[in-house]
Amino acid sequence: MKDMNKMLTFLPLVILAIGLIGWTLTLRADVTSTTDKIEVLQEEMEDIHDRLEALEGTISLIENEQRSIMADHSGFADVLAELGKAGLLPAGERREYGNYGK
Repeated sequence: MKDMNKMLTFLPLVILAIGLIGWTLTLRADVTSTTDKIEVLQEEMEDIHDRLEALEGTISLIENEQRSIMADHSGFADVLAELGKAGLLPAGERREYGNYGK
């Protein structure tokens, strides 16, 4: 009977120990999984960073081209204004050119 009492006394502790070991192993697996996911996200962030840098270069090139085109248009506006003053444009020509910097 005394042996049975000792077993009944230690049984909850054994069950608690088994549960604690299982919980610890599950927690460790969760941490490992989360760490792996964080590493993948960091790699993706580096990829996004590289793509953003490439886009910044493209945008810079586009801005430069736009400025060149607008400068050409401004020059055309000056020429057309002079031609209009000289009376060399068709009679119905009433368009206004310029003000591209505004």
